[in-house]
Amino acid sequence: MVLKHPTVFQKGKTMVYFVRHGDRAHQLDEQPRHPGPGLSSLGKKQAQKIARQFAEMRNEIDVLYASTMARAEETAREIGKTIHKKPIIEHHLSELERILETRQYYKLHYWKAYLAFSSAKKIVNTILRSHAGKVIVIVAHGRLIRSLVGWKFGISLRKSQAFDHHNCHVTLVRFKGTKLDYIHYFNSKGLA
Repeated sequence: MVLKHPTVFQKGKTMVYFVRHGDRAHQLDEQPRHPGPGLSSLGKKQAQKIARQFAEMRNEIDVLYASTMARAEETAREIGKTIHKKPIIEHHLSELERILETRQYYKLHYWKAYLAFSSAKKIVNTILRSHAGKVIVIVAHGRLIRSLVGWKFGISLRKSQAFDHHNCHVTLVRFKGTKLDYIHYFNSKGLA
């Protein structure tokens, strides 16, 4: 399945809609970091709104992925209901640790976060290879989305974090194989 009306530049390319999860519920100190808090009432409304937008192109979407963290799973399930796709839950799409931006190479926590980001990069390339020429939706986390797009664009982790990515905003990226081909839009409120 591909876009109904692809441009000459989109034909044969992989289109990825990166969606940041909706607003998260307040996290209590005793809650585990993973799977973390789910969506707040505002987050549920945001997820429903973006799901309605994806409903208009439900027949063009081939696959839906989500992080294992509760807020991303809940957002993906909302989208999945409207596009009639069950989200594929992928552990390696979880939130990235802030310590990666600090370059504190001497800390073990830094290297654990570095390995997590390396795993995220590998799984994204695997997803791109597995669904080449298709339309993919990935529901994940703002820092991860910024980092992945920055990595594909050749921007350092530190610099990529300067970009904002708001709750339930969408970034549409076109890939040729696993190489970034074009960024259609970044941090958009809708599927413009």
